[in-house]
Amino acid sequence: MKQSYIHITLIALILGLMSSCTERIDIDLDENYQRLVVDGRITRIPGAQYVMLTKTADYFVNQPPSGVSGATVTVDDGENTFDFIEDSVYAGLYKPIDSFVGEIGKTYHLEISLQEAIGEKSFFEALETMPPVSDDIDSVVVERFDNKKEAPWLAGIYAQEPERTDFYMFNAMRNGAMITDSLWRISLTDDRFFNGNYTNGIIVQFLYEDELVDGDTFTLVLSNITEQYYNYLLQAQTEINPKNPLFSGPPANVGTNLSNGAVGYFAAFPSEFTSTIVKDVAEE
Repeated sequence: MKQSYIHITLIALILGLMSSCTERIDIDLDENYQRLVVDGRITRIPGAQYVMLTKTADYFVNQPPSGVSGATVTVDDGENTFDFIEDSVYAGLYKPIDSFVGEIGKTYHLEISLQEAIGEKSFFEALETMPPVSDDIDSVVVERFDNKKEAPWLAGIYAQEPERTDFYMFNAMRNGAMITDSLWRISLTDDRFFNGNYTNGIIVQFLYEDELVDGDTFTLVLSNITEQYYNYLLQAQTEINPKNPLFSGPPANVGTNLSNGAVGYFAAFPSEFTSTIVKDVAEE
């Protein structure tokens, strides 16, 4: 009798705990607070410099963020100042009036002045120094995983890695068009495991099986980025990845190099492009 009573008590406790998990909790998401979002980059590619300004949106708003128009945007490198003008088609997209390319070792200073304040702030700035490029790339290889036709593709790189601390961002192109055009598709790594050594085909990019076919021109884009930008991208990828509600940590703010509460990042980095012709050994 005593044992049955214990079993009944345990079942009641379990049912009570299960029912408590369904309790409704209303969270104040502070819907009226907005912040400026900046996505800017300086590269060594002509025509690729831009600064995109948008606003943060409420949590439950299922619409693209609105562009911020009418801002004054400038970038200087300590010697020259470049004025950016808003694109006539895309609101919030600013491009330099006079074309220029970034230079390795130069520090770029971004200044943004808004016509109307966002989050009670109207002036924002950021600094970023373009790091050196690792350009001793011998070749790139693309092979199927497990050598099966339906398997995904793996891209590897053969290169001499310099003896310094480097941080890398890898993107992929197919016949001149970017494949990794989303944040979660970018590959990131530091050089802690191969610093100063020959990489010998280390895998740096993963592609789905339908993204390449025999005869395609595959291009690997290697970009040397700063440690701060590397950490920003890693944190951003962590926040957009699916979470396990029981074991994942709480959401966290992603770091930035912008002032006055703005979010996003202003980056400056060089890139190297290395191409190869895809040969599907699984079809041979």
